[in-house]
Amino acid sequence: PDMHVNSLASVCVAPAASARSTRRARGTARSGIVHRGAVRVAASDEDSPGSSAPSEDLSSSSSAYGGPNMYADSQAIAPPSPRRVFLGTLVTGGLALGGNFLGITGKLLEGSPDVAESLRLDLIYPVGGFKRAYNPEKGYEFVYPEDYLGDATMVARAANQRESMNSLDPPGLGDVPKPPKIFGQTVQEPQSAFGPMGGTGEENVSVIVSRSPPGGFKLDRFGDAQNQATWLLANVLAPPGSGKTSELFDAYTRTSGGGTKYYTFEYTIKTDAWFRHNVAVFAEKGGRLYTLVAQVPEVDWARRREAFRKVADSLKVFVP
Repeated sequence: PDMHVNSLASVCVAPAASARSTRRARGTARSGIVHRGAVRVAASDEDSPGSSAPSEDLSSSSSAYGGPNMYADSQAIAPPSPRRVFLGTLVTGGLALGGNFLGITGKLLEGSPDVAESLRLDLIYPVGGFKRAYNPEKGYEFVYPEDYLGDATMVARAANQRESMNSLDPPGLGDVPKPPKIFGQTVQEPQSAFGPMGGTGEENVSVIVSRSPPGGFKLDRFGDAQNQATWLLANVLAPPGSGKTSELFDAYTRTSGGGTKYYTFEYTIKTDAWFRHNVAVFAEKGGRLYTLVAQVPEVDWARRREAFRKVADSLKVFVP
């Protein structure tokens, strides 16, 4: 009987204990929920302005692409491609060289001026402060200061002359003035002309090409460079009664590798209105007379002296 009573008591007590365990577990769960809520509230309080309590840096890690550490994640996922870096650097360098960024292309070409000339790169990029003019149809080339542009005044004059020659209107009844001549050759308008931006045409470098008369033409028939220059000033550029006075400073001859002679004169011409310093170069090739003239107001000669002398010595003529 006692054993039966004890067994019955254990059976009756067990559900009670089980019920107490269930209630205890539920209470623990509730306290856990409350505790987690308190943690969340505390975290919000710590993030609020004015809080001095240290907060946990939730951005120290990112569980998905596009989070706070998107750049770090992208680098971890797809590191930079060496090929793309190389191509980007190559393209950037090419653009800088092609655009002459900060004059870098011109500075590089200064170390190899012969290469720049042979490849005609100085037609685009200034080398040593000069650019090149090249006319394969007329057969000449020369360099001019890099700060010069196409001389609009002379271009307009040449255009007006071509328009008058091709005009459909009948010529006037008056006498048409004859163009001047140099060494017996009719002077044409320049084929090339360059001058400073905004200039009036008083400072420029130009080249004129005239065809030689039948039977050929040789400059040396007038004597050496000194005699030629003296004759030119006295008979063409500043003849008596013209209101002009001239002074010759230098005259010399240079000969190219192909045997072409270049006669260079330095002189001034003065009138009541202007006073100019000129350097002129004459050469003959293939039945054509080439004349290069660099002129500048006398007051600016000291500034342009070395540049104009380099321009004069750079003239080359050839058969087109």
